[in-house]
Amino acid sequence: MSARLYFAYGSNLDADQMRSRCPSAIPRFKARLDHHRLDFTHYSKRWQGGAADVVAHIGSEVWGLVYEMSDRELRVLDGFESGYERVQLDVIDDGRALHPVTSYSVVFKQRFAPTDLYLGKILAWGEHWQFPADYLERLRRFR
Repeated sequence: MSARLYFAYGSNLDADQMRSRCPSAIPRFKARLDHHRLDFTHYSKRWQGGAADVVAHIGSEVWGLVYEMSDRELRVLDGFESGYERVQLDVIDDGRALHPVTSYSVVFKQRFAPTDLYLGKILAWGEHWQFPADYLERLRRFR
């Protein structure tokens, strides 16, 4: 079994949700994705509003959590990421080390407002993982 690094930036920041989907996934470290911004470009029936996406944008950054997981569990996660495709990205940890990761990006992008419940989940887990205060404040502005 080979281990993969997966970068979560939306509802999969929720460790309980990830544990229910991929029980052996291990949260490893918080990380920053440079030259991207968080946007809500996918309509989620589950959340009844916009779902998170990472969109290329020079000068911006997205914070997330890197999980270590098996290829098998990443395939399980694929089933929860309808409307998204896998992408390969490079993220930076707190020690400024670069890590190649797998993540997801929306295939057909539009703009949708996130619900307070969904955005609240991202904010709560961003606080839990101790994302920078200025990043969390930018997320609050989506309300």
